Amino acid sequence: MAKGYWIVTTTVTNPEGFGEYVQGFASWIDSVGGKVAAKDLDAKTVEGKGGHLSVIIEFSSKATALKAYNRADYQELSKLRWANSTDTNITIMDGSVTH
Repeated sequence: MAKGYWIVTTTVTNPEGFGEYVQGFASWIDSVGGKVAAKDLDAKTVEGKGGHLSVIIEFSSKATALKAYNRADYQELSKLRWANSTDTNITIMDGSVTH
């Protein structure tokens, strides 16, 4: 089965408040079996809208990634992200390569 991924871009507007989100997210992501695969605090979006922070989060499957996003505990935690960032985009995708 192919891995699943969250592709996240955002612009942090309040580093202190966003830090609270990151602390909560770190323990939450471990609890749902995900892991941060890549992170860049100064990413360059060359097409479209995106933030300066880009993160790729890996899950065992796309279904697991979707389930994690829709969990009530993550939705509650995400309120900290929304309050302390702008231009957030989250794409949940299948890691297989099919054409």
